[in-house]
Amino acid sequence: MVILAAPPSFSVVIPTYNRATLVGRAIDSALAQTIGATEIIVVDDGSTDDTETILRSYGDRITVFRQANAGCSAARNHGVRASRGEWVAFLDSDDTWAPDHLESMADAIRSTDGRADLYFSDSRFDAAEGGSTLWSVSGFAIEGKTALEADGTGWVLAPRQPMKLQCSVFRRELYEAVGGLDESLRTREDTHFFLKAGIGRPLCAVRSGGVEIGIEDDPNNRLTLAHPPGERTYLEATVHLYQDVVCHARRNSTLSAAELGELKDRLGAARVRLARLDLRDGRLLAFAWGVLVATGTSPRTLLGMVGRRLRRLAP
Repeated sequence: MVILAAPPSFSVVIPTYNRATLVGRAIDSALAQTIGATEIIVVDDGSTDDTETILRSYGDRITVFRQANAGCSAARNHGVRASRGEWVAFLDSDDTWAPDHLESMADAIRSTDGRADLYFSDSRFDAAEGGSTLWSVSGFAIEGKTALEADGTGWVLAPRQPMKLQCSVFRRELYEAVGGLDESLRTREDTHFFLKAGIGRPLCAVRSGGVEIGIEDDPNNRLTLAHPPGERTYLEATVHLYQDVVCHARRNSTLSAAELGELKDRLGAARVRLARLDLRDGRLLAFAWGVLVATGTSPRTLLGMVGRRLRRLAP
């Protein structure tokens, strides 16, 4: 058990790119927390709009780092490397926190004696996107204010993970131990991170809806719209992340046979879907290779897809 001698110290990291009209709202919500953060770090990922002017207006209330455009994962990693707090809390520049978000997390850390490496809360989507919560659409619920899980594997392997980066706080040591966010991924980097951070590690869910997921004013600046499911970049990222997690699990023997099989099934399914795109695009050798590799990865996934297709064709 970890005995907490002092209140948790939070470093807030806000990555931003061309969100001059939104970043101030996110910063204001971080500054308005009922318990103050050790620091608020904003990493400007090469913005070309008026973001620099907005950030300058906050003076020494925030710390600003600028980098050439390298993507949100690189910006987040930059912020964590520069941070000083024991705990890191991400906030996206188009989202906001309720005033008691960090206080709720601090209370959860104290009430569990800091036994988890990562704490996450619920979040609410913008009314224009249905106004539902992440936990409700994920089919996730807890009893009481907190739920401490000694092994978070079941949570992170859920069909839809009940956590988002901007709803979580985690130990800096955990972030460093799993290698931070994979900067080679243009999408799904959060899914990859939570799999690495949650498999075989203690996690804690916190009953708090203190995060409001906003709507980006420029759709071209939203990765979920730029790389939707079924698109090549999304599927290539999916293959990469599951392949990496499967290799890690095999090396460290951190998963049961059933859990490893689930990951391999997801990897095989992504490879089949990617092969379909190759077939559509006339890349016949790539298609044949993709099906072959998918068969070796997860034979039952490929057989199941073929069976469903045949049933649809049956009279």
